[in-house]
Amino acid sequence: MTPARGTVYLVAGTEATDRAEALSEALTTDGATAEAVRDTSDVQDRLSDGDVRGVVISDDGDYDGIAVFEELRATGAEIPIVLVATDPEPDRVTEALRTGVTDCVTAETPASLLAAKLEAYATRWPTDWRVGAIQWDDISSGVSHDAKNPLNVVMGRLDLLDIGEPHEDALLRSVRRVETLLTDLSRIGSIACPVSETDSLSLADVAREVWAAGSYEDATLELSTDASIDAEHDRLQLLLRELFDNAVTHSEKPVTVTIGDTDSGFYVADDGPGIPEADRDEVFDQGFGTTRDGEGYGLFLVDTAARAHGWTVSVGESESGGTRIDVTTA
Repeated sequence: MTPARGTVYLVAGTEATDRAEALSEALTTDGATAEAVRDTSDVQDRLSDGDVRGVVISDDGDYDGIAVFEELRATGAEIPIVLVATDPEPDRVTEALRTGVTDCVTAETPASLLAAKLEAYATRWPTDWRVGAIQWDDISSGVSHDAKNPLNVVMGRLDLLDIGEPHEDALLRSVRRVETLLTDLSRIGSIACPVSETDSLSLADVAREVWAAGSYEDATLELSTDASIDAEHDRLQLLLRELFDNAVTHSEKPVTVTIGDTDSGFYVADDGPGIPEADRDEVFDQGFGTTRDGEGYGLFLVDTAARAHGWTVSVGESESGGTRIDVTTA
């Protein structure tokens, strides 16, 4: 993807619009200029012209830059979006960058430096992690769908052929493994897209839903939480399901899984064999696994779902010597 040649718009608010002239002079791309657009509601109309190269938004006073960013991304805008604030609070900057804003700068940032940032962002693909996640979702879903068609042909032909043992089972296992990998590929793309809407959810209620659907016959769920968290229901379900599956799959005896609160989020712990300390730095990596049947995507999906919420996850040892996963939501 290459950005359209055109104008960098300074949008809504004194801190942005007053810099239009200086920014125009600092831009080095042929034909690029900066235009002041006073009303944020006019920005979406200008995007439809197809000549917008990037947007700079005030994040001061009456102007909520993050809200404007969300509105622009919701329309499918993939251009760089930079916020400008007089004296931004660190927490506000953290919130903006976690949301997916391309960059945050202060009102004292020289026009030449802001111009250099904008021009670099405009030629970078993707412009930010949020755009990248959405694009990855489109690509991975398409690849997964297209690749399954020839796999279905292979499976059909294998059923017709009388290959016999020992080769038949090995071939069928390999094809099914590829199908599983393609399904995981598609799931990762959708799970990685940043969460845009959340609800206040009872952690215990969602855990009960997931546990009941999982039919964990030789396992026990203990709830030590009455917390409510802001999350997307489906991805919170997925996160808990993968943690429950991980606990049950890796234990050879009946296992007890406990969910509890922490000062900064919640934890899921079990009394299974635990994860060796030497492996803990790798358990959230894509493809890391310790069982023959697994593809090593369980905890990677947990980490991906957490990151989509702006959360972090870590692994340690439970009080009973098993595994404890801490999810930091604040």
